[in-house]
Amino acid sequence: MVSAALLVVAGIELVCVVALWTRTRREARVLILGLVGLGIAYDSAIFALGALIGEGSLLHALSVGRFAGHALLTPLLVLWAVDRVGASTRWRRAGVVLTVLLVAWGVLGELVHLRLVPRHFADTVRYAGEHPAVPIPALVVTAVLLAAGVVLWRAEGLRFPVFGIVALILASGAAVACPPLGNAGEAVMIVALTGAELVVAGRGSAGQLRGSELVMNRKNSRR
Repeated sequence: MVSAALLVVAGIELVCVVALWTRTRREARVLILGLVGLGIAYDSAIFALGALIGEGSLLHALSVGRFAGHALLTPLLVLWAVDRVGASTRWRRAGVVLTVLLVAWGVLGELVHLRLVPRHFADTVRYAGEHPAVPIPALVVTAVLLAAGVVLWRAEGLRFPVFGIVALILASGAAVACPPLGNAGEAVMIVALTGAELVVAGRGSAGQLRGSELVMNRKNSRR
């Protein structure tokens, strides 16, 4: 049951990636958000398929990819945030520096010392850290996203990014007792951030439509 739910979660995350890469402009931040979406979809899929794959070297290797994805891709959300809110050059540079530091922290502080052991929950099997550490990079990224969500709420009236990040925070806390909730929280987050991009795409389409209507009206008025 839980494995099936995780597959659904992975599917939702992939749908977000498809929406991002087909319904919005191919800007750098959209590509970044799509890559993060692929990473968390992979995480959910491997978690879901763990019982089917079974304990062993294959699931262990695939699980290393889960942690590598989080270490390398999650910090990129800082770059998405500063660009989406239209931050100044100074803040953009600070975002780049912070992203580099968080990636370095994840690789040197977590991946290098990563030791995975099999864990069971309900009908799932996964490999998790033997001695889980506080995910400092993830916490920092979450704080940045929450701040960006507040800016978008005040500047554009978009509430769902804030609600999505708050849901992620709550789900991450509950994931200590129920690990799949962490994946569900990430799915809510990517849905919210994808929505923030689709709003931009919708405004662009509306602007183009109004522009076309003006051109047509001018042509008609000359006749």
